[in-house]
Amino acid sequence: MNLWNRAQHSLWFVPILCTFGGVIGAILMLWIDSAVKQSWDRPFWLETTIDGAQTVLSTIAGGMITVAGVVLSMEMVTLSITSSQFGSRVLRSRLGDRTTQWTIGMFLGTAVYSLLVLKMVRKLGEDQLFVPHLSVMAAIIFALTSLVVLLYFIHHVAMIAQAPEIVATLSSDLNRSIERIFPEMVGDGSVDNEKYQRDLTDAEKQSLQDGIRVTAKSEGYVQGIEADQLLSLAQKHDLIVELPKRPGDFLSRGETMARLVAKGDLDRDKVSSLINEAFIIGNNRTPWQDVNCAVHELAQMAVRALSPGINDPYTAVNCIDRLSSALAQLAQRRMPSANRFDDEGSLRLVVDRQTFTGVMHAAFDQIRCYAIGSVAVSQRLMEGYHRIADVVEDRSQADDVLYQARLTIEGMQEQAHHPADLKVIRDQYQRLTDKLQTWLDRQPKQEKASNEESVEEESEEEGEASGEVIG
Repeated sequence: MNLWNRAQHSLWFVPILCTFGGVIGAILMLWIDSAVKQSWDRPFWLETTIDGAQTVLSTIAGGMITVAGVVLSMEMVTLSITSSQFGSRVLRSRLGDRTTQWTIGMFLGTAVYSLLVLKMVRKLGEDQLFVPHLSVMAAIIFALTSLVVLLYFIHHVAMIAQAPEIVATLSSDLNRSIERIFPEMVGDGSVDNEKYQRDLTDAEKQSLQDGIRVTAKSEGYVQGIEADQLLSLAQKHDLIVELPKRPGDFLSRGETMARLVAKGDLDRDKVSSLINEAFIIGNNRTPWQDVNCAVHELAQMAVRALSPGINDPYTAVNCIDRLSSALAQLAQRRMPSANRFDDEGSLRLVVDRQTFTGVMHAAFDQIRCYAIGSVAVSQRLMEGYHRIADVVEDRSQADDVLYQARLTIEGMQEQAHHPADLKVIRDQYQRLTDKLQTWLDRQPKQEKASNEESVEEESEEEGEASGEVIG
């Protein structure tokens, strides 16, 4: 799965497939030409000569190779501009762009096809000629199709170089990651069996703490974990396996990657090797099992847009809209349990699961810190919190949303903004509090009063500093 994911996000995989397709196409067309060369009358527009076929095929082959180089140059320029303007993290999505991959592949496949057919255009004897009329016509059709693809590619490059399009691409990766990692919706009617939902006992916790350590044999970012493979391993050897690392974490060589509790004799070296094989380690994070990877890509793009050197709040606003929409989707998903059981209900895996709180912090912490100097971006942050608040499913999610909103308004009040702008922010915060009131009523009264007094005191201090009390 890791190799397939890498291949999908590379510039070489699809072009190589198209190159092999050109080879197969040439063999097939030459076979057809050889089979029917004496059995049918060719129309005049299909007839060609040896010199004509060689000229056409050599021109097409040379032209396709030249244009393929131009397409690659355009792609490299686009990648360079994208990296310098929006950050190197967004290059992952650009390298996986299907239009670019198929455009390069189309030209390379047509060039290889023409070269192979060109080799077969020759005299077979003194009076015998082999001119592959159908193959030459197919090469012309491929060349004309390639020109159409080139026109579309130029339009595509002009579109994807725009910030909103890049944000939309990253957002699509994030949404797919959420659907893949959190497939179950809250309230979807699934049956919860208690033996698959229970918490760990104190004895199990202590056993895992004192268990056998399995260390990593390589270092890098955890791109994926084969959970099914580990579950089968644990069931086969009657183990309990704890994984302190999750996809997206950095793992150094010799660091603990798992703890084992064995109820019988165990071949430690063999099991350690199998556990290492279940971890997919790479130099970069990927969104396949790491939802925070796509979140960080959007957050980094927003932060760079808010830097003094770029000063592009509109791009930051686009990122906030997409992040808040994704978080609203995530709020309606069921968070997977940290404990995984086999079919008999025996505990087998204990994982470090992803939580809604962690994704909220990854999405908004850095953006919020950089957005305090921009009224427009801070107001859009509050609107994003409202979007998430509309669909929260429990009190902890409501607390997370309100926590981010409270830090946003506190940061704004520390800046020298106009009182009217601060009033807008406070009004947004008050409406958010009212919207979450159903969940806040379940919050301990002392904690709730402390939160409200904190915001009220800072509001009064800001009002006194400006000569009046706003709000």
